[in-house]
Amino acid sequence: MSSTGPGDKPSTPVAGRPSAVQPDVKLERRVSPFFALLFYGFLFAAAWVWVPNTGQDAKALWTPRALWLDVVVGLGAGLALVLATPGLTRRVRSLGELEREFGWVLGEQRTWECVVLAIAGGVAEEFFFRGAMLAAAGPWVALAVFAGLHWPINAQWRAWPVTAALAGAVLTGERLLTGTVVAPVITHVMVNLVNLIRISRKYRIWRE
Repeated sequence: MSSTGPGDKPSTPVAGRPSAVQPDVKLERRVSPFFALLFYGFLFAAAWVWVPNTGQDAKALWTPRALWLDVVVGLGAGLALVLATPGLTRRVRSLGELEREFGWVLGEQRTWECVVLAIAGGVAEEFFFRGAMLAAAGPWVALAVFAGLHWPINAQWRAWPVTAALAGAVLTGERLLTGTVVAPVITHVMVNLVNLIRISRKYRIWRE
């Protein structure tokens, strides 16, 4: 695989991991936008069906009481989380190992794909966790489930649920402060986008 333009593909050929089903097939180091949209689309649809059963109006969760407040809160919280991430990955070894793993998975991710993944993940997860689940079970349960779903399969990444819980607490606070999911969606999408692009660029050329 060779580069056809900056920011789209690796500048030098990079060997992919062998497929578990067909070892002679090398897998690309990217997440398929199609399957990401399929997964997050299902999550969003599940939330849309669930929300009315909690006594809320789904559309109301997307209607800011004061748009300027949602934007300021969302961007401010997003900026704080974005600025904190690189330092944490340098100081906490397990987070550094986790970032490196994501670097392998995302090394060939194209910029437009990062945009799609960031928006799909931020919108669907916030609508599901800070929208439907928070209304149905309360903020603490929603936060615990959100953190628990980030439980790592590898003990080296044990700090992942802790950082997910901290980020989830910020997102939950935004939801309770503003009354809608708009601010947490802005934060989530911003954090996703910056980190997806940063990691894919940092690990585009893989070094063992």
